[in-house]
Amino acid sequence: MFTKDLLKEISSMLDLRETPGNLDKAINSLNTLKAQYPNEDLICGKLSSAYFYKGLFEVNDAKKQELFYEHGVNYGKEAITLNPKAIYGNFWYASNVGMLGLCRGMMASLASVDPMKKSYEIVLKENENFFFAGPHRALGRLYHMAPGWPISVGNKTKALQHLERAIEIGPDFFNNRLYLAELYIDIGQKEKAKKQLEWMANNEPKPEHKVEDIVYKEKGLEILKRYF
Repeated sequence: MFTKDLLKEISSMLDLRETPGNLDKAINSLNTLKAQYPNEDLICGKLSSAYFYKGLFEVNDAKKQELFYEHGVNYGKEAITLNPKAIYGNFWYASNVGMLGLCRGMMASLASVDPMKKSYEIVLKENENFFFAGPHRALGRLYHMAPGWPISVGNKTKALQHLERAIEIGPDFFNNRLYLAELYIDIGQKEKAKKQLEWMANNEPKPEHKVEDIVYKEKGLEILKRYF
């Protein structure tokens, strides 16, 4: 019988994803579990998240990066097929779809907006706190960066609502701060942006996520220097 306890060690490896070898170990362990429990959406969702980070951390080979995101999309789809309300499946499916779209260019990126929005909205309804306010952060970014009507769903008012809520839920998550600061600058609220950027300048990433968060911090420092 499948229980979440079987995923404890794997989840720890995913949490410590920046430790060399952990993502590959997690993927191998998840595939072993998947062979035993082929109908568990959470296993597929975790695989989708693992491949998202394989893609994110692959900076030298664009084709390999695209392939990782493709795997992430496919495992996310499988999770959603097993359970349409799957939190892990929907969130990481949408995240991989977005990154895959960016890899493939503007038209692919635009085509990814609707499936991303649909999946993030499901996660939002099920658990707005997931992954440090992940659905709010993702929807906020989507509404900010997508073109407006009639081309796409872009809406800065909605973006602001989601990103300010993301800060309330996940104030220590660097990407929440960065996305909100960029939106504030875009809508002319520079002093509010400065507050978010100064927080980033005055705080250090957690050691276990330093590789990921230092990128957000450095971008925040760059914006702070450019505008202030």
